[in-house]
Amino acid sequence: ETPTVTFGFSPMQMGTRNKASGALTMTYPLFSGFAISGSVEKARLNHEKAALQVADLKRRLYLQATYLYAAASASDGVIAALEEAKKAMDDSYRKARGLYENGLLSPSALYTIEAKGYAIDAELAETRNRKQSALNRLSYLAGEEVTCPILPLGALLPSSISEIRETALQRREDLMALAKAVGMARSDTVIARSRFYPAVVASAALKRQGDTLELNGDGYTNADQSYAGIGASWHLFDGFADRHTVQASKAAEMAAVAALEDYKHQISMEIDNTMLQIESLQIRLKSAQMEVRAASEYARLTQGRFENRLSSADELSRAIADLAASKSKAATIESELFTLNAALWLEGGLELYRHRFLPRRDVL
Repeated sequence: ETPTVTFGFSPMQMGTRNKASGALTMTYPLFSGFAISGSVEKARLNHEKAALQVADLKRRLYLQATYLYAAASASDGVIAALEEAKKAMDDSYRKARGLYENGLLSPSALYTIEAKGYAIDAELAETRNRKQSALNRLSYLAGEEVTCPILPLGALLPSSISEIRETALQRREDLMALAKAVGMARSDTVIARSRFYPAVVASAALKRQGDTLELNGDGYTNADQSYAGIGASWHLFDGFADRHTVQASKAAEMAAVAALEDYKHQISMEIDNTMLQIESLQIRLKSAQMEVRAASEYARLTQGRFENRLSSADELSRAIADLAASKSKAATIESELFTLNAALWLEGGLELYRHRFLPRRDVL
């Protein structure tokens, strides 16, 4: 209907039946009780936390690659020991065969050496498959085919364990991500407290109206409806919900701080334990090297005694097998020692590992 107004008994038209309006509006918060600045800070910290989590994931992938690398390299040492044992067993079998054919050795003794040779073949095949499995997993992790070089020799330990600890407690990626989480919890507290302050907003609009889409007026009212102003709102009472929200935010902040401090102690403990493991492995490696020396001498002695029929075939096969086992043990300990050395640097953080460990050792 056409809008009208009645003066006395005379109706008078005061507008048109059609009305259209259009506006371009802008609002800007002048004050929000620090809610906006808190949200911006939280978003920034969340972005930095995500980047640190990616870096920590890379650090863990480096550690997994180190395990696979060392496992494949240790298999090389075991394979070399088994191949040497296989050669010695084949030589012994040929000599035992000659003694058997001349009636100087019983069939059971000959079969004992032959069976031990097959056992070494089976162990050799299993070790080769284990090495290839580690290389396949390492190739998958690296995204390209990986061959296994020899483990680097020489000391890989830092000059001081305090260097690792101090760097880890200051710049390790997962610890820094937890520190960002503390900052995000503090931002949540700031956002929660902003409800106690008034919100002030400025707004303005370029607005026109009319009875057609040209918005050039309707002949009765002003076509220009533009405005500018300031509005304010304040939550006077909400049933103490805001107060409880602030208390919950404070509790979350305290929990984040406690988790950060606990994680620092955990990192320090891990570094100390890794160093203790390294010291134990160094002692075990010396023991294994002495075992190799003793087993080598015993195998050589038993070989000579067997050729002079002073020892049995079973004794000879066991001596050869013990020598292979002692060499395999030494190779495995060397790979474990390398892995722990690399892990110790990684416990200091990805950047420390890249700049202090990798440039000196052409691995990974």
